[in-house]
Amino acid sequence: MGILKVVLNFSNRRFAFLFIFVFVSVSTLSLAACAPVDVPGARNVSIPSPTSAAKRAVAINEKPDSVVYLPLGSDVLVPKANNSLHLPTEVIGPFELRSETVAGALQLILADYDISIAFESDAAFNRTVTIANLRGPLKNVVSRICSLADLYCSYSDGMLTVKDTQTFTVTVPPVGGETDILTNLASGLRAITKTTPITEKSTRTIIYEATNRTAELANRYFQRVRASTALIVFEVYIWEVSLNNGNSTGIDWENIGSFGKYAAGISVPGSVGADFNPISIGLPSTGDVSFGSDDVLQFISEYGAVKTISQPQITVLSGSTATLRAADTVNYVSSLTRTITNNGQTAVSTETDSVDTGFTLTISSNWDNATIYSDIEINLDEFRRFQDFDADGTTLQLPQTTERELSTQVRIRPGDSLLIAGLVRESDEFDNEGPGFDSPFISTSRTVKTSNTELVFLLKPRVIVYTSDK
Repeated sequence: MGILKVVLNFSNRRFAFLFIFVFVSVSTLSLAACAPVDVPGARNVSIPSPTSAAKRAVAINEKPDSVVYLPLGSDVLVPKANNSLHLPTEVIGPFELRSETVAGALQLILADYDISIAFESDAAFNRTVTIANLRGPLKNVVSRICSLADLYCSYSDGMLTVKDTQTFTVTVPPVGGETDILTNLASGLRAITKTTPITEKSTRTIIYEATNRTAELANRYFQRVRASTALIVFEVYIWEVSLNNGNSTGIDWENIGSFGKYAAGISVPGSVGADFNPISIGLPSTGDVSFGSDDVLQFISEYGAVKTISQPQITVLSGSTATLRAADTVNYVSSLTRTITNNGQTAVSTETDSVDTGFTLTISSNWDNATIYSDIEINLDEFRRFQDFDADGTTLQLPQTTERELSTQVRIRPGDSLLIAGLVRESDEFDNEGPGFDSPFISTSRTVKTSNTELVFLLKPRVIVYTSDK
């Protein structure tokens, strides 16, 4: 009440109202400051404990097994038909059939079963079969009778249908490279079924007709083709050995039979020199060989300093070709042309070319009956030096190169090591010192240095076979 009296005593009422407004505002803010504040609750952050990285899984081509069988959900090159012969597997027989028609034989065999028989061809009433002691599962017995009559029998929804032929479709995978695999497969089917298949390149599909007999032969044919679609992995080791003075003629590979773990009575045929033939070192009693700092690497290290050129892993589909090339390129001016323009000026134009120094390794491989057959080609290109060539007053430098080739065919077991060596190269360096400008007039010292190197190729193939899990 005291405060209110003071306010009323103001002579200016306008200031009185202003004072009351300020007083009420300050009071409201004071009360609001004393009120509880709605603040969100604290959160507990869940931080997982640190874990180590998962161990890298071993890839298929890193397994030490010589032959790896990899099951697939469904295989390729499998003939498919609308209806298959899925009869009961109950064993029946024996039956004695003498010049019995196919229709009569099937009615006799299926008399005890609730199976209807439909004939789409009159050949079932004309062709006869003669079988003694016919016995086996019902499916095999019916298939055998239809095969002897060269007809086709299919079973679906409780009905056995006898027809001349059945239509099959086969999807061909995109393999073969430059080879027209569709045409090749069609030619093989034509020889088996005696009919001309239809090929569709857009869908990579082959359509053919076959009887029970020829359908079985076609299945075996495609099974043989599927077996040749294995993946062959070559572990390749390429070393360059700088031969010391005592071994300038090359590595004596005859001594490898008495070196380290090879001292097991293994005889290595072949001779050292330019006519050295590829050899296969089979290690059936020593287990897996680690070509690191021991074995062959230790053996060749006794003949000089070893330089690792490359250690690739070449993977090739059976029946295909893989190429590995490692080379350095040197460019040079191959030609120079001068022309005089209308203004009397001389225009010079040059052409350049290049030469490579390196190697090319080409492997064509096939997998057949647990054996690897390979065609191996090795091309070695080497740039030696530039030689001066006088071309109409202009000195050009043309390259001097050497080229060596090796072509061979080998047969090797998976897991064995294929050794290709004997590629010896000799290089001479002549140094002449004395007074003079470009070349000494009087030689005060002459130095001749000869260095020999040998290339060693070591290939170890492994096979990955794809199979169906059915």
